[in-house]
Amino acid sequence: MGLFDKHYSEIISFLDRKKSQGIVSELFPAPGSDWPSEKNRNLVLGQDTAVELGNPKDASTSFLVWANQPDKIKNSRITLVGPDLPQLSGKQVSFGKIVIVNAADFDEDNTYDRYREMELLRYDIHLKGYMMRGVSQQQREWSRVSKEAVSNGFSFKHLGGALIDKFSQMPYVRAVETIFITSVKEDVLEMQTISNSVGLLISAMNKMAEEMSFDCDACEYNEVCADVEELRSMRDKLGRDALKEKETAASA
Repeated sequence: MGLFDKHYSEIISFLDRKKSQGIVSELFPAPGSDWPSEKNRNLVLGQDTAVELGNPKDASTSFLVWANQPDKIKNSRITLVGPDLPQLSGKQVSFGKIVIVNAADFDEDNTYDRYREMELLRYDIHLKGYMMRGVSQQQREWSRVSKEAVSNGFSFKHLGGALIDKFSQMPYVRAVETIFITSVKEDVLEMQTISNSVGLLISAMNKMAEEMSFDCDACEYNEVCADVEELRSMRDKLGRDALKEKETAASA
């Protein structure tokens, strides 16, 4: 089982339930429909805002997972649970954003570095009339869409397409999908539970890679690693590499 296969299955189960409720739309970017970019970081003031997504007073979740699921992950698919931006004009709503990547050739040597690389891409979006404030550590995202952008037709098709274009530039990315949730707060909170579980795995990776900590008995992520084979493999590989470095330094 892959690092996030369990979470991927939970996301698909959620989408299946929402499809049965008739609130799911599937979109694909139209050729030549790229939204104008804004070189300088966008500032959308309150009085210029048409839609506010994931305000700190509302529920918000934003996270990334990858899986080796070539038969299930459909490249460039944008799934929307709830209304699109034109239908949300004048509203402030809870918001969920999920990026799902079909990735190839991930192993204990490169998984952490590739995660860091993809994580930065999630926030490297500069579209005219779209302002985003992301808090990666908390897996949250707060964004505003300007009245002018909505009036000119800006939608999740453009936002999803921009994200897909970014991720598709990575040589190890075979396919990428995006999911946006604007339905109700409870749906976002359900995905937040999955996000929290994903965050634990990421935190465990961070501790292993950055702190080079291998004292499993004293580690707060001991149970997480015990349940996920990929994390154990990464830990063991990092431990072997650290030992080799010590031996090399001692013999120098």
